[in-house]
Amino acid sequence: MAGAGVASPAATDPAPLPALAAQFRVTLSRPGLAPRQQTWQLVRSADLISWLKGPGTEEIWRRDASGIRLARVMRADRHVIDYSAGELRALEVAVDWLALASLFPAARLALLKAVPSPQGQGQGKTQHWVGRIGAEQVDLRWDPVAQLPVRLARSGPSGRVLFERTALQASIPAHWPQPGAGIDDFQRVDAADFGDMDYNPVVRKAQALDQRAGWRRGHAD
Repeated sequence: MAGAGVASPAATDPAPLPALAAQFRVTLSRPGLAPRQQTWQLVRSADLISWLKGPGTEEIWRRDASGIRLARVMRADRHVIDYSAGELRALEVAVDWLALASLFPAARLALLKAVPSPQGQGQGKTQHWVGRIGAEQVDLRWDPVAQLPVRLARSGPSGRVLFERTALQASIPAHWPQPGAGIDDFQRVDAADFGDMDYNPVVRKAQALDQRAGWRRGHAD
């Protein structure tokens, strides 16, 4: 089930989006299991996208003239895994910058059906879209100004994930965790060195995350 921090087979036009900071309540429901809930935090600017997913995982994406790179912060393990633009290309990862920045890129609205709002309710503020994309049923309340969901429900054979926006700011508030805060003394590992570090349990954990995202199909054991 797709979410922030995914990559698509083809890159999209990395057009600028409004800088902002937002929080989401994320509820994941899977058949036979109790729902799990986390708070996710997004910080977005022209050349940075940071997703803090619960207390333990953070993905910090940056772009410059060399391309897009990722620092995956694994706080429980006190490690940062660095993926250079070249390493992401070697893994055949084409990063969908707009999907990372918005959870649901506006270009994909064309795949859904607009639901008219009741007269006088919410017009000019949010838009309601529903439809099926592949195996997923999508129900989206879209904020066209922020280019970000207010509410996004995606349901498929493996379960349902619900994103509910709980805060939106023009810039990150001082009391929110700052992107990359407190990681200066974390051990850094270059993802290009994974082949020589298969013994390392943190590397194995990072490789599993890569495989889950479909990045290392040719590198699996």
